[in-house]
Amino acid sequence: MKFGEFKNLKDKHIIWLIVIFLIVLGIRLYIAFQTPLFNYDAYFNLRQVENIKNTGLPLYKDPLSYGGKSQLFAPLSQYILAGFSLIMPVEMAGKIIPNIIAALIIFVVYYLSFKITKNNKISLMASVMSGLLPIYFVDINRVSIDYLAVLLMFAIIYCMLKLNERRFVDYALILMFLLVLTTPMAFVLVLGLLLYLLLLKLENFEVEMKELEIILFCTFLVFWVNLLIYKNAFLTHGLLVVWQNIPLQLLSTYFSSIGFVQVIAVIGIIPIILGVYAFYAAFHSEHSKEILIVISLGLSAFILIWFKLLTLISGLIFLSITLVILTAYTLKRLNDFLVKSKIHKYNKIIYFAVIAIFLITVVPAILSIIDSSKNGPLNTPSQGEVDVLKWAAANTPQNTVITAGLEEGNMVTYYAQRKDVMDTNFLLTPRIDQRLKELDDVYTTTFETQAIATLNKYNSKYLLISPNTLKQQGITEVSYVKNNNCFIPQFYSQGTYIYRTDCKIE
Repeated sequence: MKFGEFKNLKDKHIIWLIVIFLIVLGIRLYIAFQTPLFNYDAYFNLRQVENIKNTGLPLYKDPLSYGGKSQLFAPLSQYILAGFSLIMPVEMAGKIIPNIIAALIIFVVYYLSFKITKNNKISLMASVMSGLLPIYFVDINRVSIDYLAVLLMFAIIYCMLKLNERRFVDYALILMFLLVLTTPMAFVLVLGLLLYLLLLKLENFEVEMKELEIILFCTFLVFWVNLLIYKNAFLTHGLLVVWQNIPLQLLSTYFSSIGFVQVIAVIGIIPIILGVYAFYAAFHSEHSKEILIVISLGLSAFILIWFKLLTLISGLIFLSITLVILTAYTLKRLNDFLVKSKIHKYNKIIYFAVIAIFLITVVPAILSIIDSSKNGPLNTPSQGEVDVLKWAAANTPQNTVITAGLEEGNMVTYYAQRKDVMDTNFLLTPRIDQRLKELDDVYTTTFETQAIATLNKYNSKYLLISPNTLKQQGITEVSYVKNNNCFIPQFYSQGTYIYRTDCKIE
Protein backbone atom coordinates (compact mmCIF):
# COMPACT_ATOMS: atom_id res chain seq x y z
CA MET A 1 0.00 0.00 0.00
CA LYS A 2 1.33 3.42 -0.95
CA PHE A 3 1.94 5.96 1.79
CA GLY A 4 -0.62 8.32 0.32
CA GLU A 5 -3.14 5.51 0.24
CA PHE A 6 -2.38 4.68 3.85
CA LYS A 7 -2.93 8.28 4.92
CA ASN A 8 -6.51 8.04 3.66
CA LEU A 9 -7.19 5.40 6.32
CA LYS A 10 -8.53 7.30 9.28
CA ASP A 11 -7.16 6.44 12.68
CA LYS A 12 -10.57 5.35 13.88
CA HIS A 13 -10.72 2.66 11.19
CA ILE A 14 -7.36 1.26 12.30
CA ILE A 15 -8.59 1.27 15.89
CA TRP A 16 -11.79 -0.50 14.86
CA LEU A 17 -9.75 -3.09 12.95
CA ILE A 18 -7.69 -3.83 16.08
CA VAL A 19 -10.89 -4.04 18.15
CA ILE A 20 -12.40 -6.51 15.67
CA PHE A 21 -9.21 -8.59 15.79
CA LEU A 22 -9.27 -8.72 19.60
CA ILE A 23 -12.97 -9.66 19.69
CA VAL A 24 -12.53 -12.45 17.14
CA LEU A 25 -9.41 -13.73 18.90
CA GLY A 26 -11.19 -13.60 22.25
CA ILE A 27 -14.10 -15.67 20.95
CA ARG A 28 -11.75 -18.21 19.40
CA LEU A 29 -9.64 -18.58 22.54
CA TYR A 30 -12.77 -18.85 24.70
CA ILE A 31 -13.97 -21.77 22.60
CA ALA A 32 -10.51 -23.35 22.41
CA PHE A 33 -9.97 -23.31 26.17
CA GLN A 34 -13.32 -24.93 26.97
CA THR A 35 -11.31 -28.15 26.94
CA PRO A 36 -7.63 -28.74 27.71
CA LEU A 37 -7.55 -31.34 24.94
CA PHE A 38 -7.23 -31.17 21.16
CA ASN A 39 -8.92 -32.90 18.26
CA TYR A 40 -7.62 -36.38 17.51
CA ASP A 41 -5.53 -35.46 14.47
CA ALA A 42 -3.89 -32.52 16.29
CA TYR A 43 -1.66 -34.88 18.27
CA PHE A 44 0.43 -35.68 15.21
CA ASN A 45 1.33 -32.00 14.85
CA LEU A 46 1.94 -31.61 18.59
CA ARG A 47 4.32 -34.56 18.56
CA GLN A 48 6.22 -33.07 15.63
CA VAL A 49 6.41 -29.72 17.44
CA GLU A 50 7.89 -31.38 20.52
CA ASN A 51 10.46 -33.22 18.42
CA ILE A 52 11.48 -30.00 16.64
CA LYS A 53 11.73 -28.25 19.99
CA ASN A 54 13.97 -30.99 21.40
CA THR A 55 16.10 -31.86 18.37
CA GLY A 56 15.61 -29.03 15.87
CA LEU A 57 14.29 -31.46 13.24
CA PRO A 58 10.89 -32.94 12.34
CA LEU A 59 10.25 -36.61 13.00
CA TYR A 60 10.39 -37.80 9.40
CA LYS A 61 11.51 -41.29 10.45
CA ASP A 62 8.73 -42.10 12.90
CA PRO A 63 9.48 -45.17 15.05
CA LEU A 64 5.95 -45.34 16.50
CA SER A 65 3.36 -44.64 13.79
CA TYR A 66 2.23 -47.93 12.20
CA GLY A 67 4.96 -49.61 14.22
CA GLY A 68 7.54 -47.50 12.37
CA LYS A 69 7.29 -45.63 9.06
CA SER A 70 8.35 -42.48 7.19
CA GLN A 71 6.26 -39.33 7.46
CA LEU A 72 5.95 -36.77 4.66
CA PHE A 73 4.82 -33.20 5.28
CA ALA A 74 5.81 -29.56 4.82
CA PRO A 75 7.13 -28.45 8.24
CA LEU A 76 6.84 -24.64 8.43
CA SER A 77 3.75 -24.49 10.65
CA GLN A 78 5.30 -26.99 13.06
CA TYR A 79 8.48 -24.90 13.21
CA ILE A 80 6.44 -21.79 14.00
CA LEU A 81 4.71 -23.56 16.89
CA ALA A 82 8.03 -24.98 18.08
CA GLY A 83 9.48 -21.47 18.14
CA PHE A 84 6.68 -20.22 20.36
CA SER A 85 6.90 -23.34 22.52
CA LEU A 86 10.29 -22.05 23.69
CA ILE A 87 8.45 -19.37 25.70
CA MET A 88 5.30 -21.33 26.60
CA PRO A 89 4.23 -24.99 26.95
CA VAL A 90 3.70 -26.84 23.67
CA GLU A 91 0.02 -27.45 24.34
CA MET A 92 -0.50 -23.78 25.23
CA ALA A 93 1.17 -22.77 21.97
CA GLY A 94 -1.10 -25.22 20.15
CA LYS A 95 -4.14 -23.42 21.56
CA ILE A 96 -3.03 -19.80 21.17
CA ILE A 97 -0.84 -19.47 18.06
CA PRO A 98 -3.15 -21.10 15.46
CA ASN A 99 -6.02 -18.93 16.69
CA ILE A 100 -3.92 -15.77 16.46
CA ILE A 101 -3.02 -16.73 12.89
CA ALA A 102 -6.70 -17.42 12.14
CA ALA A 103 -7.79 -14.03 13.53
CA LEU A 104 -5.16 -12.22 11.43
CA ILE A 105 -7.25 -12.95 8.33
CA ILE A 106 -9.34 -9.86 9.14
CA PHE A 107 -6.36 -7.61 8.32
CA VAL A 108 -5.72 -9.29 4.97
CA VAL A 109 -9.42 -9.18 4.08
CA TYR A 110 -9.58 -5.52 5.07
CA TYR A 111 -6.68 -4.46 2.86
CA LEU A 112 -7.83 -6.64 -0.03
CA SER A 113 -11.33 -5.18 0.22
CA PHE A 114 -9.95 -1.66 0.49
CA LYS A 115 -7.81 -2.22 -2.59
CA ILE A 116 -10.93 -3.24 -4.51
CA THR A 117 -13.47 -0.78 -3.07
CA LYS A 118 -11.41 2.21 -1.81
CA ASN A 119 -14.04 2.38 0.96
CA ASN A 120 -13.05 2.09 4.62
CA LYS A 121 -16.50 1.28 6.00
CA ILE A 122 -17.18 -1.48 3.49
CA SER A 123 -13.71 -2.92 4.12
CA LEU A 124 -14.37 -2.95 7.87
CA MET A 125 -17.66 -4.76 7.27
CA ALA A 126 -15.82 -7.36 5.21
CA SER A 127 -13.25 -7.83 7.98
CA VAL A 128 -16.04 -8.39 10.53
CA MET A 129 -17.64 -11.00 8.27
CA SER A 130 -14.34 -12.81 7.66
CA GLY A 131 -13.62 -13.05 11.38
CA LEU A 132 -17.07 -14.37 12.29
CA LEU A 133 -17.63 -16.97 9.57
CA PRO A 134 -18.95 -20.07 11.40
CA ILE A 135 -16.91 -22.41 9.17
CA TYR A 136 -13.81 -20.72 10.59
CA PHE A 137 -14.77 -21.93 14.08
CA VAL A 138 -15.35 -25.58 13.16
CA ASP A 139 -12.78 -27.99 14.63
CA ILE A 140 -11.08 -25.07 16.35
CA ASN A 141 -8.79 -27.38 18.38
CA ARG A 142 -7.23 -29.24 15.46
CA VAL A 143 -3.94 -27.24 15.41
CA SER A 144 -4.73 -26.71 11.75
CA ILE A 145 -2.31 -25.61 9.03
CA ASP A 146 -5.34 -24.33 7.09
CA TYR A 147 -5.27 -20.99 8.92
CA LEU A 148 -1.70 -20.20 7.91
CA ALA A 149 -2.36 -21.42 4.36
CA VAL A 150 -5.43 -19.18 4.01
CA LEU A 151 -3.57 -16.18 5.43
CA LEU A 152 -0.62 -16.65 3.07
CA MET A 153 -2.73 -17.26 -0.03
CA PHE A 154 -4.89 -14.17 0.35
CA ALA A 155 -1.82 -12.12 1.24
CA ILE A 156 -0.26 -13.32 -2.03
CA ILE A 157 -3.41 -12.28 -3.89
CA TYR A 158 -3.08 -8.81 -2.35
CA CYS A 159 0.53 -8.62 -3.49
CA MET A 160 -0.53 -9.71 -6.99
CA LEU A 161 -2.81 -6.66 -7.13
CA LYS A 162 0.14 -4.37 -6.39
CA LEU A 163 2.89 -5.76 -8.60
CA ASN A 164 3.47 -2.29 -10.01
CA GLU A 165 5.35 -1.62 -6.77
CA ARG A 166 8.69 -3.43 -6.67
CA ARG A 167 8.52 -4.32 -2.99
CA PHE A 168 5.27 -6.23 -3.49
CA VAL A 169 6.98 -8.42 -6.09
CA ASP A 170 9.49 -9.34 -3.39
CA TYR A 171 6.73 -9.85 -0.83
CA ALA A 172 4.85 -12.15 -3.21
CA LEU A 173 7.93 -14.31 -3.81
CA ILE A 174 8.69 -14.56 -0.08
CA LEU A 175 5.08 -15.48 0.74
CA MET A 176 5.08 -18.15 -1.99
CA PHE A 177 8.19 -19.76 -0.49
CA LEU A 178 6.51 -19.76 2.93
CA LEU A 179 3.33 -21.24 1.47
CA VAL A 180 4.99 -24.22 -0.22
CA LEU A 181 6.85 -24.95 3.02
CA THR A 182 3.52 -24.93 4.87
CA THR A 183 1.12 -27.13 2.94
CA PRO A 184 0.45 -28.96 -0.35
CA MET A 185 -2.75 -26.90 -0.46
CA ALA A 186 -0.57 -24.40 -2.32
CA PHE A 187 -2.06 -26.11 -5.38
CA VAL A 188 -5.27 -24.19 -4.62
CA LEU A 189 -3.33 -21.01 -5.37
CA VAL A 190 -1.67 -22.45 -8.48
CA LEU A 191 -4.99 -23.52 -9.97
CA GLY A 192 -6.49 -20.17 -9.02
CA LEU A 193 -3.73 -18.20 -10.73
CA LEU A 194 -3.95 -20.35 -13.87
CA LEU A 195 -7.72 -19.80 -13.93
CA TYR A 196 -7.00 -16.08 -13.56
CA LEU A 197 -4.88 -16.14 -16.73
CA LEU A 198 -7.70 -17.95 -18.53
CA LEU A 199 -10.30 -15.41 -17.37
CA LEU A 200 -8.07 -12.53 -18.46
CA LYS A 201 -7.93 -14.02 -21.97
CA LEU A 202 -11.70 -14.63 -22.03
CA GLU A 203 -12.38 -11.06 -20.92
CA ASN A 204 -9.85 -9.61 -23.39
CA PHE A 205 -7.58 -8.18 -20.72
CA GLU A 206 -3.90 -7.79 -21.47
CA VAL A 207 -1.71 -10.10 -19.39
CA GLU A 208 1.13 -8.08 -17.95
CA MET A 209 4.58 -9.62 -18.14
CA LYS A 210 5.11 -9.28 -14.38
CA GLU A 211 1.89 -11.17 -13.69
CA LEU A 212 2.78 -13.93 -16.12
CA GLU A 213 6.30 -14.32 -14.71
CA ILE A 214 5.07 -14.45 -11.10
CA ILE A 215 2.35 -16.98 -11.94
CA LEU A 216 4.72 -19.24 -13.89
CA PHE A 217 7.29 -19.00 -11.10
CA CYS A 218 4.66 -19.88 -8.49
CA THR A 219 3.49 -22.86 -10.56
CA PHE A 220 7.04 -24.16 -11.01
CA LEU A 221 7.91 -23.59 -7.34
CA VAL A 222 4.85 -25.40 -6.01
CA PHE A 223 5.34 -28.42 -8.29
CA TRP A 224 9.10 -28.57 -7.65
CA VAL A 225 8.97 -28.28 -3.84
CA ASN A 226 6.08 -30.73 -3.53
CA LEU A 227 7.89 -33.18 -5.78
CA LEU A 228 10.92 -32.94 -3.49
CA ILE A 229 8.85 -33.42 -0.32
CA TYR A 230 6.46 -36.07 -1.62
CA LYS A 231 8.74 -37.83 -4.13
CA ASN A 232 8.53 -41.17 -2.33
CA ALA A 233 4.75 -40.89 -2.12
CA PHE A 234 4.52 -40.26 -5.88
CA LEU A 235 6.74 -43.30 -6.54
CA THR A 236 4.69 -45.45 -4.16
CA HIS A 237 1.13 -44.38 -4.95
CA GLY A 238 1.41 -42.76 -8.39
CA LEU A 239 -1.24 -40.19 -9.28
CA LEU A 240 -3.46 -41.59 -6.51
CA VAL A 241 -1.24 -39.64 -4.12
CA VAL A 242 -3.63 -36.69 -4.62
CA TRP A 243 -6.09 -38.65 -2.46
CA GLN A 244 -3.35 -39.14 0.18
CA ASN A 245 -3.67 -42.97 0.10
CA ILE A 246 -6.88 -42.65 2.13
CA PRO A 247 -8.65 -46.03 2.44
CA LEU A 248 -11.54 -46.33 0.01
CA GLN A 249 -14.11 -46.81 2.76
CA LEU A 250 -13.06 -43.48 4.31
CA LEU A 251 -13.00 -41.35 1.15
CA SER A 252 -16.68 -40.44 1.50
CA THR A 253 -16.13 -39.09 5.01
CA TYR A 254 -12.85 -37.27 4.30
CA PHE A 255 -14.30 -35.54 1.22
CA SER A 256 -17.94 -35.45 2.26
CA SER A 257 -20.73 -33.35 0.80
CA ILE A 258 -23.29 -31.15 2.52
CA GLY A 259 -26.50 -29.56 1.36
CA PHE A 260 -27.23 -25.94 0.56
CA VAL A 261 -28.89 -25.34 3.93
CA GLN A 262 -25.76 -26.47 5.76
CA VAL A 263 -23.61 -24.25 3.52
CA ILE A 264 -25.76 -21.25 4.45
CA ALA A 265 -25.37 -22.13 8.12
CA VAL A 266 -21.56 -22.31 8.05
CA ILE A 267 -20.98 -19.36 5.68
CA GLY A 268 -23.98 -17.07 6.10
CA ILE A 269 -26.69 -15.92 3.72
CA ILE A 270 -25.20 -12.45 3.13
CA PRO A 271 -21.78 -13.58 1.79
CA ILE A 272 -23.49 -16.19 -0.40
CA ILE A 273 -26.07 -13.86 -1.98
CA LEU A 274 -23.88 -10.78 -2.35
CA GLY A 275 -20.81 -12.84 -3.29
CA VAL A 276 -22.66 -14.71 -6.04
CA TYR A 277 -24.04 -11.42 -7.34
CA ALA A 278 -20.48 -10.02 -7.51
CA PHE A 279 -19.50 -13.05 -9.56
CA TYR A 280 -22.35 -12.30 -11.98
CA ALA A 281 -21.58 -8.57 -12.14
CA ALA A 282 -17.87 -9.13 -12.77
CA PHE A 283 -18.66 -10.89 -16.06
CA HIS A 284 -21.75 -9.03 -17.24
CA SER A 285 -21.25 -5.37 -16.43
CA GLU A 286 -18.16 -3.90 -14.81
CA HIS A 287 -15.02 -5.81 -15.80
CA SER A 288 -12.20 -5.63 -13.27
CA LYS A 289 -8.91 -7.52 -13.10
CA GLU A 290 -8.87 -7.03 -9.35
CA ILE A 291 -12.10 -8.91 -8.85
CA LEU A 292 -11.21 -11.60 -11.41
CA ILE A 293 -8.21 -12.81 -9.40
CA VAL A 294 -10.36 -13.14 -6.27
CA ILE A 295 -13.02 -15.02 -8.24
CA SER A 296 -10.32 -17.33 -9.62
CA LEU A 297 -9.22 -18.42 -6.15
CA GLY A 298 -12.82 -19.12 -5.20
CA LEU A 299 -13.35 -21.13 -8.37
CA SER A 300 -10.19 -23.10 -7.62
CA ALA A 301 -11.47 -24.07 -4.17
CA PHE A 302 -14.89 -24.99 -5.59
CA ILE A 303 -13.40 -27.20 -8.33
CA LEU A 304 -11.12 -29.02 -5.88
CA ILE A 305 -14.04 -29.62 -3.51
CA TRP A 306 -16.15 -30.88 -6.41
CA PHE A 307 -13.53 -33.42 -7.47
CA LYS A 308 -12.88 -34.40 -3.84
CA LEU A 309 -9.29 -33.17 -3.91
CA LEU A 310 -9.77 -30.79 -1.00
CA THR A 311 -11.42 -31.62 2.31
CA LEU A 312 -14.78 -29.98 2.85
CA ILE A 313 -13.78 -27.80 5.80
CA SER A 314 -10.60 -26.55 4.09
CA GLY A 315 -12.41 -25.87 0.84
CA LEU A 316 -15.30 -24.02 2.47
CA ILE A 317 -12.87 -21.83 4.42
CA PHE A 318 -11.23 -20.70 1.15
CA LEU A 319 -14.60 -20.30 -0.55
CA SER A 320 -16.17 -18.35 2.31
CA ILE A 321 -13.30 -15.83 2.54
CA THR A 322 -13.56 -15.32 -1.22
CA LEU A 323 -17.31 -14.69 -0.93
CA VAL A 324 -16.72 -12.12 1.81
CA ILE A 325 -14.32 -10.15 -0.41
CA LEU A 326 -16.81 -10.39 -3.28
CA THR A 327 -19.47 -9.13 -0.88
CA ALA A 328 -17.37 -6.00 -0.35
CA TYR A 329 -17.29 -5.55 -4.14
CA THR A 330 -21.10 -5.82 -4.32
CA LEU A 331 -21.52 -3.29 -1.51
CA LYS A 332 -19.18 -0.92 -3.34
CA ARG A 333 -21.36 -1.18 -6.47
CA LEU A 334 -24.45 -0.56 -4.36
CA ASN A 335 -22.79 2.45 -2.76
CA ASP A 336 -21.90 3.87 -6.19
CA PHE A 337 -25.50 3.42 -7.32
CA LEU A 338 -26.84 5.23 -4.26
CA VAL A 339 -24.43 8.13 -4.76
CA LYS A 340 -25.44 8.50 -8.40
CA SER A 341 -29.09 8.31 -7.37
CA LYS A 342 -28.64 11.18 -4.90
CA ILE A 343 -29.88 9.00 -2.05
CA HIS A 344 -26.53 8.23 -0.46
CA LYS A 345 -27.97 9.35 2.90
CA TYR A 346 -29.42 5.82 3.15
CA ASN A 347 -25.96 4.24 3.05
CA LYS A 348 -25.68 3.84 6.81
CA ILE A 349 -29.10 2.19 7.03
CA ILE A 350 -28.18 -0.28 4.30
CA TYR A 351 -24.79 -1.04 5.88
CA PHE A 352 -26.46 -1.59 9.24
CA ALA A 353 -29.08 -3.89 7.68
CA VAL A 354 -26.41 -5.97 5.92
CA ILE A 355 -24.35 -6.43 9.09
CA ALA A 356 -27.49 -7.11 11.14
CA ILE A 357 -28.69 -9.84 8.77
CA PHE A 358 -25.21 -11.34 8.66
CA LEU A 359 -24.98 -11.46 12.46
CA ILE A 360 -28.52 -12.85 12.80
CA THR A 361 -27.61 -15.72 10.49
CA VAL A 362 -24.15 -16.56 11.87
CA VAL A 363 -24.34 -15.82 15.59
CA PRO A 364 -26.66 -18.80 16.32
CA ALA A 365 -24.15 -21.10 14.59
CA ILE A 366 -21.26 -19.66 16.63
CA LEU A 367 -23.29 -19.95 19.85
CA SER A 368 -24.04 -23.57 18.96
CA ILE A 369 -20.31 -24.21 18.55
CA ILE A 370 -19.62 -22.55 21.92
CA ASP A 371 -22.36 -24.63 23.57
CA SER A 372 -21.03 -27.86 22.07
CA SER A 373 -17.53 -26.97 23.26
CA LYS A 374 -18.83 -26.81 26.83
CA ASN A 375 -20.44 -30.25 26.53
CA GLY A 376 -17.46 -31.99 24.98
CA PRO A 377 -16.48 -30.76 21.51
CA LEU A 378 -16.99 -33.06 18.57
CA ASN A 379 -13.97 -35.06 17.41
CA THR A 380 -12.21 -34.39 20.72
CA PRO A 381 -11.02 -37.25 22.98
CA SER A 382 -12.31 -37.78 26.50
CA GLN A 383 -10.20 -37.40 29.59
CA GLY A 384 -10.60 -41.13 30.10
CA GLU A 385 -8.70 -41.89 26.89
CA VAL A 386 -5.89 -39.57 27.98
CA ASP A 387 -5.72 -41.13 31.46
CA VAL A 388 -5.52 -44.66 30.07
CA LEU A 389 -2.78 -43.77 27.59
CA LYS A 390 -0.77 -41.94 30.25
CA TRP A 391 -1.04 -45.10 32.37
CA ALA A 392 0.25 -47.09 29.38
CA ALA A 393 3.24 -44.75 29.07
CA ALA A 394 4.24 -45.52 32.66
CA ASN A 395 3.31 -49.21 32.87
CA THR A 396 4.00 -50.91 29.55
CA PRO A 397 7.31 -51.97 27.93
CA GLN A 398 8.95 -49.39 25.63
CA ASN A 399 8.48 -51.47 22.46
CA THR A 400 4.79 -52.15 23.13
CA VAL A 401 2.29 -51.98 20.26
CA ILE A 402 -1.15 -50.72 21.33
CA THR A 403 -4.17 -51.43 19.15
CA ALA A 404 -6.60 -48.50 19.21
CA GLY A 405 -9.26 -47.02 16.98
CA LEU A 406 -8.12 -45.20 13.83
CA GLU A 407 -8.74 -41.73 15.29
CA GLU A 408 -6.89 -42.59 18.50
CA GLY A 409 -3.70 -43.76 16.80
CA ASN A 410 -2.02 -40.34 17.02
CA MET A 411 -2.97 -40.17 20.70
CA VAL A 412 -1.24 -43.51 21.31
CA THR A 413 2.03 -42.17 19.91
CA TYR A 414 1.68 -38.81 21.72
CA TYR A 415 0.47 -39.71 25.22
CA ALA A 416 1.53 -43.36 25.58
CA GLN A 417 4.66 -42.89 23.42
CA ARG A 418 4.09 -46.40 22.15
CA LYS A 419 3.69 -47.91 18.69
CA ASP A 420 0.22 -47.92 17.15
CA VAL A 421 -1.29 -50.30 14.62
CA MET A 422 -2.83 -47.52 12.54
CA ASP A 423 -3.47 -43.77 12.55
CA THR A 424 -4.61 -41.12 10.06
CA ASN A 425 -1.19 -40.62 8.40
CA PHE A 426 -1.89 -42.87 5.42
CA LEU A 427 0.91 -41.98 3.01
CA LEU A 428 3.57 -44.65 2.34
CA THR A 429 1.48 -47.36 4.02
CA PRO A 430 1.07 -50.51 1.89
CA ARG A 431 -2.24 -52.41 1.74
CA ILE A 432 -3.98 -49.60 3.60
CA ASP A 433 -7.50 -50.90 2.89
CA GLN A 434 -6.67 -54.35 4.22
CA ARG A 435 -5.07 -52.88 7.33
CA LEU A 436 -8.13 -50.77 8.12
CA LYS A 437 -10.47 -53.71 7.59
CA GLU A 438 -8.42 -55.85 9.98
CA LEU A 439 -8.41 -53.06 12.56
CA ASP A 440 -12.18 -52.70 12.30
CA ASP A 441 -12.61 -56.47 12.59
CA VAL A 442 -10.74 -56.48 15.92
CA TYR A 443 -13.61 -54.45 17.39
CA THR A 444 -16.59 -55.82 15.46
CA THR A 445 -15.90 -59.55 15.34
CA THR A 446 -17.59 -61.88 17.80
CA PHE A 447 -14.77 -64.42 17.51
CA GLU A 448 -11.85 -63.96 19.89
CA THR A 449 -9.65 -66.16 17.71
CA GLN A 450 -9.98 -63.70 14.79
CA ALA A 451 -9.15 -60.76 17.06
CA ILE A 452 -6.17 -62.52 18.62
CA ALA A 453 -4.86 -63.52 15.19
CA THR A 454 -4.93 -59.89 14.06
CA LEU A 455 -3.28 -58.67 17.28
CA ASN A 456 -0.58 -61.30 16.84
CA LYS A 457 -0.05 -60.24 13.23
CA TYR A 458 0.81 -56.72 14.36
CA ASN A 459 2.70 -57.86 17.47
CA SER A 460 0.19 -56.04 19.67
CA LYS A 461 -0.37 -57.18 23.24
CA TYR A 462 -2.62 -54.29 24.30
CA LEU A 463 -6.13 -53.40 23.14
CA LEU A 464 -7.69 -49.98 23.83
CA ILE A 465 -11.48 -49.81 23.91
CA SER A 466 -13.07 -46.37 24.24
CA PRO A 467 -16.60 -44.97 23.84
CA ASN A 468 -15.43 -43.09 20.75
CA THR A 469 -14.19 -46.25 19.04
CA LEU A 470 -17.41 -48.10 19.90
CA LYS A 471 -19.41 -45.21 18.44
CA GLN A 472 -17.30 -45.12 15.27
CA GLN A 473 -17.79 -48.85 14.81
CA GLY A 474 -21.53 -48.65 15.50
CA ILE A 475 -21.40 -51.09 18.42
CA THR A 476 -22.06 -50.90 22.16
CA GLU A 477 -19.39 -53.33 23.34
CA VAL A 478 -16.60 -55.67 22.29
CA SER A 479 -18.30 -58.87 23.34
CA TYR A 480 -15.39 -61.32 23.37
CA VAL A 481 -13.34 -59.50 26.04
CA LYS A 482 -15.83 -60.25 28.82
CA ASN A 483 -14.81 -63.04 31.21
CA ASN A 484 -12.09 -64.09 28.83
CA ASN A 485 -8.80 -65.35 30.20
CA CYS A 486 -7.03 -64.14 27.06
CA PHE A 487 -8.02 -60.49 27.64
CA ILE A 488 -7.02 -59.18 31.05
CA PRO A 489 -8.20 -55.66 31.97
CA GLN A 490 -5.25 -53.47 32.97
CA PHE A 491 -6.68 -50.02 33.57
CA TYR A 492 -10.02 -48.20 33.35
CA SER A 493 -11.00 -44.51 33.28
CA GLN A 494 -14.32 -42.89 32.38
CA GLY A 495 -15.53 -45.59 30.01
CA THR A 496 -12.15 -46.36 28.42
CA TYR A 497 -10.45 -49.73 29.02
CA ILE A 498 -7.07 -51.15 28.11
CA TYR A 499 -6.68 -54.94 27.97
CA ARG A 500 -3.59 -57.11 27.75
CA THR A 501 -3.42 -60.41 25.91
CA ASP A 502 -0.61 -62.97 25.77
CA CYS A 503 -2.59 -65.58 23.88
CA LYS A 504 -1.30 -66.94 20.59
CA ILE A 505 -3.14 -68.47 17.67
CA GLU A 506 -1.12 -71.24 16.15
